[in-house]
Amino acid sequence: MPTPTLLCLNTGSASLKFALFNLADCAGPQLPTAQLRGEIDSHDGQATLRWTDAQGQSHRTASAEPRGDIPAEVDALLDTLIAPADCGPIAAVAHRIVHGGTQFTSAQHISTDVRAALDALRSLAPLHQGPGLAGVDAATARLPAVPQIACFDTAFHATQTDTSRRYAIPRAWHDKGFKRYGFHGLSYDAISRKLPPLLSARAQGAVVVAHLGGGASLCGMRQLRSVATTMGFTALDGVVMSTRSGTIDPGLVLHWITEEHRDARDITAMLYHDSGLKGVSGLRGDMRTLEASTAAHAQKAIAVFAASVVHHIGALAADIGGLDALVFTGGIGTHSARIRQEVCAALSWLGLRIDPLANAAGQNCITHGDSPVPAYALPTDEEGVMALQAAALLG
Repeated sequence: MPTPTLLCLNTGSASLKFALFNLADCAGPQLPTAQLRGEIDSHDGQATLRWTDAQGQSHRTASAEPRGDIPAEVDALLDTLIAPADCGPIAAVAHRIVHGGTQFTSAQHISTDVRAALDALRSLAPLHQGPGLAGVDAATARLPAVPQIACFDTAFHATQTDTSRRYAIPRAWHDKGFKRYGFHGLSYDAISRKLPPLLSARAQGAVVVAHLGGGASLCGMRQLRSVATTMGFTALDGVVMSTRSGTIDPGLVLHWITEEHRDARDITAMLYHDSGLKGVSGLRGDMRTLEASTAAHAQKAIAVFAASVVHHIGALAADIGGLDALVFTGGIGTHSARIRQEVCAALSWLGLRIDPLANAAGQNCITHGDSPVPAYALPTDEEGVMALQAAALLG
């Protein structure tokens, strides 16, 4: 009998990542090896499907259709990749859901009530909650008898203290759920599982992980658990991002409302879609495009981004009482040698001694062997964490 499988769908604002795992390989705690893994993303306006099969062979197909028709993309995955791969029956579909609110701090079967509760959180993660739930609906329509499981980006940060999560606002507002939640938790969970073999006892110390991509945040850990993170109530706070502003003075938003007569919808669109790297450069929010450009505004955007990352690493080091290791992950974190170089150079006072050759080659460890603080560039594996959580829920 073919081994049952777990399908993981990571549906975001810019891409749909997917992975297929044998259920038997997901007993944990180690991250399982995927039988099939890939993503549909958009670069220069064209939707592109990239995947790696069970034999490790890479494939790529491009489409003239724009990226973002999630039901069609899920159908395409099931019809053109999953079914022809002759894998075992799908035991469950795990979905990355960005916001779990105060109610969901662990993986959940998606019942009608759970689906409704997650839908009510759309305004807290407007770029991500909708696409994640669209993936749930598409998979449910195609596989109605298969359990659908939600895995939450906010759950990893539930270990933080009330002091770390609290805003200095009236208590009644805090009690309504207006607090810091943090995001990218599945990514941080994945990195936390990769650290012990690399760092030994040091992994239990003060570690900052920088998840740098279209969305970007940082997490300060101790004992491999979240102590502090840069994103807050929404995924708009913290580090400068591709099209999101990151931290901004709330008084400036009030000024735009009262003096510039901008309404909430206009400001929301500006801060989520037209700011960050895109806003500073006046070009695009894609780091690959900016690094390839000689335009002064593109270079300024890169400098602002790097400075923002440096600032928040310093703040998190204060929060967690030091810095025993630094990890870069996410699309920019693992692929931009320039960003890693600039960040580590600015943090040399903390003990980072970057190895330019190792960094340029994209090696896992990018610092010299005698660096007091080691730095790593590690690919994350959100889908692997989702598979482990789903398997545990299935029992």
